[in-house]
Amino acid sequence: MADINRINELVGEKDFKSAYTLTEEALTEEPENVELIKLAGLIEVNLEIWKKAQMHFETVIKYNDSDATAWFYLASCYDHLGDFISAKNAYIKVIDLRSEYKDAYKSLCIVLLKLNQPSEAISFAARAKIVDSEDYIYDFVIGTAYLKVKEFEKSIEPYKRALEKSPSNVGIYNSLGTAYMATNSPDEAIKCYTKALEIEPENPMSYYNLGSAYQIQQNHKTACEYLKKAVEIDEEDESFKVAYAMSLVKSEQYKTAIDVYKKLLTHHPEKENYKYNLVTCYEAVGEIQTAITMLEGMVFLNQKFIPPAQKLATLYIKTNQLSKAKEIYDKILLKNNPTADVLHQYAVLSSGLCDTDTAEKILKKVIKMNPDNAKAHKDLAVIYLNKRLFDWAEDEFKTAMKLQPNDFEIIFEYGNFLYSISKNNEAERYYTEALEIEPNNILALTFMALNKLVLNQLDAAKDYIMKALQVEHHHEYVLFCAGRILFARGEYEDAKRYLIKAVEQNPDVETQNTLALTYYELGEYQQAINIFNNLLSKHPENISVLMSLAKCYEGLKDNDTALEYLDKVVDILPEDEEAQEMIRKLS
Repeated sequence: MADINRINELVGEKDFKSAYTLTEEALTEEPENVELIKLAGLIEVNLEIWKKAQMHFETVIKYNDSDATAWFYLASCYDHLGDFISAKNAYIKVIDLRSEYKDAYKSLCIVLLKLNQPSEAISFAARAKIVDSEDYIYDFVIGTAYLKVKEFEKSIEPYKRALEKSPSNVGIYNSLGTAYMATNSPDEAIKCYTKALEIEPENPMSYYNLGSAYQIQQNHKTACEYLKKAVEIDEEDESFKVAYAMSLVKSEQYKTAIDVYKKLLTHHPEKENYKYNLVTCYEAVGEIQTAITMLEGMVFLNQKFIPPAQKLATLYIKTNQLSKAKEIYDKILLKNNPTADVLHQYAVLSSGLCDTDTAEKILKKVIKMNPDNAKAHKDLAVIYLNKRLFDWAEDEFKTAMKLQPNDFEIIFEYGNFLYSISKNNEAERYYTEALEIEPNNILALTFMALNKLVLNQLDAAKDYIMKALQVEHHHEYVLFCAGRILFARGEYEDAKRYLIKAVEQNPDVETQNTLALTYYELGEYQQAINIFNNLLSKHPENISVLMSLAKCYEGLKDNDTALEYLDKVVDILPEDEEAQEMIRKLS
């Protein structure tokens, strides 16, 4: 026989674990005792055993569909388990059964906001205010609902009413500040955020909001003061650091910005925009070689991210490394065949030299002189693409295709555009159309092969690159791409053969690096080391090359030499986790 009185005593004493044990035992004897099942559900809610509690309250309402309390706890279970639709329906059932059930209104309004149903949230919050006119939460819900549907003006008064009922509520002040920011009232927003800080001086969100308000006013120096405090209080929030770094750059506090971006990269080494912003800071403080070293690594790892290549070429010119700059330009210009028109030619050259503003200006002049110049539209589209103005680029490409719908070069470049924005399936369509016009065009075959490589269609990638080699078996770029594709297929011996030929014609950094990586995969560590050392002699602080050398020496079981290179890596970038892990493994 279940000792329900004893179980209730334990619940009253908040000894839920003991109550749970007794209830479990009792349920084995009386599995259909509804009072006991309901009590078990209540205990499980307090122990946050939501799934079991849900099952028990579902059983209770089967026996008694009018039990408002059971419905409320069932809704709470759904809520905590993330089943917000079921939670909504259950809370509404509670209110239908007991129209004055205040907690049901509160929970329902919050669930409706989670479901992004702001209109219903406003409706139920208004009904709840009739039942409970003193609780701030309903006005807060109404304000937040209006904020969600971007009716910012309407959100202000409910937030003000909420503050009258809860004048020390930091959350309301921050939300009201957000509403003021959205209605272009930054001064009022700043007052709200400042008041929030007076109430809770260590609230990082209030500091962040204040910093953001000053950012919008272009007062970046003041913004930095508040954003720095937000970061100090909450070092885990990435958005705080990103906003802080932006204002540091805007206020020309580059050295501090460098420290912040380094910390961001420690947690997100894959984020190209952090690396690029860090490079910009190094350039601003005159640490050009450091910027170049980072850019070289970025260009090694991601050939599709154009801005680093452009920046690297610019820095090569700035440091009088013109041949290296030309290597970069050659790769860019490989995709931009110039026309016969002198002005058009100059624009293409300017674009190749990263003077895109000049190129854009000249191309617009060409188009003004001859609006039907499809090639000019195409080249302007390429400039927009390089500036990451993707919508404008697409408009220019489409104009070019309307003017010359069967032009190989335009179709091919539009395929390249789609390739660049990772719409690889669409890119395939246009590369196919280009190849229908010029089936033996070496660039179209090569870029179709590279597109297939991105799509992980390695058999097709190999077929296309082999066709390109049949057309021109000595072309160093095609040889390089063949090696790259075969490397991806794991056909390292064949990849080595093509890459050696490519290096013989053009021993550029990328080709040498890929050949060295191929030697590494084949276990020919000394050959790989020779190439990596050659690269290192030109780029002594390139982390990618240093790491590759360390791995080669690890393969040779020469851990001491591997550790020497790893030490160089951490000297340059102490936060490099891969290097640190290898050091721990080899030490």
